[in-house]
Amino acid sequence: MQTMDDGVPIALTRYTPDGATPPGGWPGVMVLHGLAGNRGSVDAIASAFATAGYSVLAYDARGHGASGGEITLAGPRETADLRALNRLYAARPEVHDTKIGAWGISYGGGQIWNALAADVPFAAVEVVETWTSLYGALWPQDLARAGIVAGFAAGIAARSPLVAGIRDDAVQSKNLGPVKTLAAGRSVLPRPGGLRSITTPVYLFQGRIDFAFDITQASQAFAGLGGPKKLYVGNFGHTPSTFPGADVQYVLAQAVAWYDRHLKGIANGVDAVKVVIAKQGSATGRVSLGALPRSTLTSYVLPGRSVARGNTLVSRRTAPLKQAVETWGIGAVHVEVPKLASYPRLVVTVLAGDKVVSHGGLKPRAGRNVVLLANYCVYVAKGTRLRVTVGASSPAGQIAYLGFAGSGVATIGKITLRLATLAKPISG
Repeated sequence: MQTMDDGVPIALTRYTPDGATPPGGWPGVMVLHGLAGNRGSVDAIASAFATAGYSVLAYDARGHGASGGEITLAGPRETADLRALNRLYAARPEVHDTKIGAWGISYGGGQIWNALAADVPFAAVEVVETWTSLYGALWPQDLARAGIVAGFAAGIAARSPLVAGIRDDAVQSKNLGPVKTLAAGRSVLPRPGGLRSITTPVYLFQGRIDFAFDITQASQAFAGLGGPKKLYVGNFGHTPSTFPGADVQYVLAQAVAWYDRHLKGIANGVDAVKVVIAKQGSATGRVSLGALPRSTLTSYVLPGRSVARGNTLVSRRTAPLKQAVETWGIGAVHVEVPKLASYPRLVVTVLAGDKVVSHGGLKPRAGRNVVLLANYCVYVAKGTRLRVTVGASSPAGQIAYLGFAGSGVATIGKITLRLATLAKPISG
């Protein structure tokens, strides 16, 4: 246990490599867990770094596990904890005081971004399936991904008066001003100076299909960073994916190689390739690129006129695809709504069979509504007929946009799907 300056005890575990301590001490890695997790949930990661010759410190964030205090959602208090633990860790005789990195997943990754913005002196970092704009990720176009937000809140509300106090509004997309302000203070992108001022080497690991934090959360950071950087988009993530995924051995090997390069000074070529994308579902298949790939937009016009009542969905299909596609980038769906009454949410889901290709939503108005689609990397085979649903919620079995009782009536006219895809599929 380590007591913080406000008296809150933080529970931690230290891992020390076998063998004699090298001159100057072992290079170190701080390992941060996800929301509602604890240091035990990242033991496999911490152990892998220790085996590779790194001193490791993993700890329960305040309000989590055996640590005391309340969860303030990766806010200034959590940043102060990380700064204090980093300073105490660097002072240990077996740890090199200037060669300390940090690895964080989801909530832990968000804390690392905030720490970088606050000038916590990490020599290199790795952020995994996390956010750079919390509001943009969970409330795109001012409509909550209610199933995701509700799930996150349920896991921590008992130890977070802050979250408990805003949970209902956050889930139901009401009174979002305080939510937006809170999220902005916990996101690296809206801050003065932005990402260009961050020169710490950063390796970003993001999932191909992640309903909480899509590819844009990492790609926009990658594009803006001013220092050494690398991006891997792999087969892991929040729902409907999992961590670890099929490619976990590659992820761990890359994680060690990044620190070997930037903490041990080993010229191993890990930073020679800037962007790597895993093939869908594969443990070993991947492509290497020199920069972020470009995407193209293809339009599919779906005419018709239908009425959506309550939580019923309007569903339309494209013609069979003439060639396979793989999504990448931010597409959109234009929905003509000639009339609506008491219809507070318009949710669009694009499916291939039962698999979500993308989705989005907004608070509708009469006329044309442009719904931006989440950025997922999904392979769709030739001959597939894409299905687009429009209504007040996601289709049954999909939790991203939950429906609420009392939705009114909307007339749905022409639907135009503008799908963003890679110039050439990498999977399949």
